[in-house]
Amino acid sequence: MALYRFTAVEQGGPPHEILVEADTGKDAFSRLKNRGVVPVRFLGEASGEEKKSLSLKRSKIDTYTFTRQLSPLLDSFIPLEKALAIIEESSEEGEQKEFVNSLRRGLHEGKKFSELIRSHGKVFPGYYANLVESGEETGCLPEVVRQLNSFMAESRELREFLVSSSIYPLAILGVTLCVTVLLFTVFVPRFARIFADMGRSMPPSMDFLMAAGNFFSWAWWLVPCLIVIAWAAVKRFLGEEKFRYETGLILTRLPLIGKIAVALEMCKYFRTLSILASNHVEIIKTVKIAGRVIVNPVVAEPFSDIARKLKSGAKLSHALAGNPCIPAEAVPMLRVGEESGNVGEMLSRISLHLEADTRTKIKRLLNLFEPAVIIFLAVMVLIVVVSIFMAMMDINSITQGGPGI
Repeated sequence: MALYRFTAVEQGGPPHEILVEADTGKDAFSRLKNRGVVPVRFLGEASGEEKKSLSLKRSKIDTYTFTRQLSPLLDSFIPLEKALAIIEESSEEGEQKEFVNSLRRGLHEGKKFSELIRSHGKVFPGYYANLVESGEETGCLPEVVRQLNSFMAESRELREFLVSSSIYPLAILGVTLCVTVLLFTVFVPRFARIFADMGRSMPPSMDFLMAAGNFFSWAWWLVPCLIVIAWAAVKRFLGEEKFRYETGLILTRLPLIGKIAVALEMCKYFRTLSILASNHVEIIKTVKIAGRVIVNPVVAEPFSDIARKLKSGAKLSHALAGNPCIPAEAVPMLRVGEESGNVGEMLSRISLHLEADTRTKIKRLLNLFEPAVIIFLAVMVLIVVVSIFMAMMDINSITQGGPGI
């Protein structure tokens, strides 16, 4: 989603600028009207400085901790404004305290909680405001916040699992790169001096190793620079939307990684569906909100027609059938949930099953990564050893043939 700037009027107050997160400018305009805000002037997409500022705020404000604190307070039937006051009082970080205080001020001004969340742009995840809005409309805000807390906790646990599981493979990769650099920049040049001292030209294999060593010595920085320049050039040539689509297409087509990328998107999609369906949100609105959770445009494309199918009278299981991104076992399980009247519970089971399966796939991929790095190191060492061995054979033949000359 992008951020759009408007000059708007709220509840008879003076005109002021407001930021709205939406897919398009037209969608942002509709969201303002739905919130009871009167747009006066469209100022275009938010500037780079505004986006950067929001990004910095996102890195400093912990929305997971905020949700974890808010959930038990709302479950205890404490009013939202008082719950925010308790959270503000317990916050030690100054920026976190100011963030919660701004939410309290907004509630005092008569704004909705979901509206305040949207006004903070990228501080909250993209799905957060939509789910809170559904909770406000259905009167189930405590339940929605509780499920949001569970969802964010599971997402954080998955990220921590990825980080902890990647430490050992990345350590092996780091050692491999260091050994490779040492081979090409230290050992190969020292061995090449033997030929220079003898006044002999080096074999082609040693010439190749010396060229590689020279590159590592002074031109290693060219590789990341060229990658960044190529990335920026392609992005500028294709445009933002086309670039996102093409990068998403490449990601989904990568061996092993592509399936995991799609599975992660489906975990978010079904988890959002389960939260909304469990709180009796209207099904068409449910699929529209869940569709916005999908970040990869290639994965999101097959879901763009789901709402139309539902409007024509199809059930959710029928609308999702044949979707290439949906796991084969999900549709039959959803059909059973529709027949038994437990759609929300069945969607929750599907999301749990997908998350467990995705976790297993990630673990397998990381387990494959370790031997792949070791094999890479072995190949590099083999190339250097064979090249040196061939050079030593050449030296040996010179030495043996020397007295006969």
